[in-house]
Amino acid sequence: MAVALASFSEEFLDCYLKFGLGSMPRADIDALVMHLLDRYGCGESGPMASLSNQTVSERLRTPVAKVKKLRYEAALKFGGSVEEQAMGRLLSALAAATLEPQEEKICLVIEDSLAKNWLQGKLKLHQQIFDHSFNTEVIKVSATGLFVVLEALFDKKELESFKKGYEDAKKSKDAAQCIALFKKLAKNFAEGAANAAGGGVMAVLKFHLSLP
Repeated sequence: MAVALASFSEEFLDCYLKFGLGSMPRADIDALVMHLLDRYGCGESGPMASLSNQTVSERLRTPVAKVKKLRYEAALKFGGSVEEQAMGRLLSALAAATLEPQEEKICLVIEDSLAKNWLQGKLKLHQQIFDHSFNTEVIKVSATGLFVVLEALFDKKELESFKKGYEDAKKSKDAAQCIALFKKLAKNFAEGAANAAGGGVMAVLKFHLSLP
């Protein structure tokens, strides 16, 4: 805990004093603190990155909308490469994704504004249709459409294994079994793709899934 507190303080001061004492705007200070809370936590909480916006809202006594906004600003300003951040966060959402077998649609729950906006942009770029009309944090996209985007971003060998496993899972007449197989495949792909990408992408995935 002492190490985390020291790292929190050191990183805060490095960023805060970068352009001189008093030069950082209040909004950026709040975003920086949110970034550091996600990374190191507060008191005995441990890192907050894997916690939902609602849980963080309750712990910090801050409205959910503000938590969501601060996390987005923190990712843009203090998270490093936006591309690596988005890729890692997308994989963390995919690791927990589920499947609607009858419609062959993959459902991703993405609270993270950076990852959600980035994925929607990629889907539009590749002319793939997605639906989030019932809940802005749930993105439903056809398996084919998502695979098109993943192919442009991640290791093709890992993706081929994912696609083959998905096709095999679809053959199951038991919907619950099909969903369970898909979830296992998605998690394995997320970890394998992040490992193949290396660097910041793997670090972000570990950060958001609390992996060792």
